[in-house]
Amino acid sequence: MQITDEARDLLQQILEEEEAPGLRLFFAGYGCGEPDIGMTLGEPEADDELHYINSIPVAVDQRIAHLIEPLTIEGKQTMEGPKFQMTGLPEKDC
Repeated sequence: MQITDEARDLLQQILEEEEAPGLRLFFAGYGCGEPDIGMTLGEPEADDELHYINSIPVAVDQRIAHLIEPLTIEGKQTMEGPKFQMTGLPEKDC
């Protein structure tokens, strides 16, 4: 898993402002028969795997840990505020 430098800078700012301990990736149900990955700020849960990726603390739900290897979190500042996108996941056939 990777976090781009631009995403890292935006995340560090948000984590400071929100006084959040880190980023958390979690199982968000199924879409087209494949697990969906959700992303939020917050505390790790008891069975999460903890990682530091490009200086960002990331808790990963064990149910999706095998899916994050090719994942890249990209971020950019927009007129509406910071926007983040996860890329590198396999395309789903729906």
